[in-house]
Amino acid sequence: MIDIADNNQSLKKRVVRFFDSPKRADVLEFVNSASVVGEVLVFGGLLRDIALFGVKNFNSDIDLVVDCSSVKLFSFFNECVYKSRRNKFGGYRVEVAGWTVDVWPIRETWAFKNGCVTFENRESLLLTTITNWDAIAFSFEDKQIIAASSYLECLKIGELDIVMEHNPNPVGVLMRIIRSICDRQARILMPRLVKYLKQELPRWSASQIVNAQVDVLGKIYLSEVEYYNFRDEVFSLEEDLFGSTVLLKGRNFSLPFFE
Repeated sequence: MIDIADNNQSLKKRVVRFFDSPKRADVLEFVNSASVVGEVLVFGGLLRDIALFGVKNFNSDIDLVVDCSSVKLFSFFNECVYKSRRNKFGGYRVEVAGWTVDVWPIRETWAFKNGCVTFENRESLLLTTITNWDAIAFSFEDKQIIAASSYLECLKIGELDIVMEHNPNPVGVLMRIIRSICDRQARILMPRLVKYLKQELPRWSASQIVNAQVDVLGKIYLSEVEYYNFRDEVFSLEEDLFGSTVLLKGRNFSLPFFE
């Protein structure tokens, strides 16, 4: 169910309520511990889904960045009680009371580290995400929502755009976009995203798309027939300055073994 936050204040209350819940007490304790070495921010998927659906149904990974050096974060994990391992993109993965938390020093996130985006301040994070719906952060230090002024309006009208297509996991980029259109009901595709899809979709056969959905998303949103219909629809769209309307794609079916 879509239950989009009305404004930043409403969204902030949702985020605070999420982390203040007794169910996430250990996660908040971890955040407070990490705050000793620098400002901690949560960004991306958690905030997007809380903005869209509220706090009840989020059960995915939590992505955090800390404004500190890689040496300080290494020392934190080396000395703290939390057992961690390095994740595949150079950060740290820690399990906290059943929640998977990925943590990076802010300047060591992939886009900054590989020169795709220049780090200037915490707002620079907004330029490193796959889509505009992911371009949001929340600071535990000053309890501020960090996002474009149009962020919630884009969610409300279903306006989806690509921010940065360069990614160490290119299949993940396309799957993220498919899920946003099918599951989160994007309705308007902006010119850069239409251009990206027109370049990317011909590289994939229908069976490859179905297999990628299983591997990456654990759910099939587009069957082989639906994929070809979707691709035809994308190629019929103009790269219009104000965005192009795409037909709503409903949820497809879950794979029981991923539930």
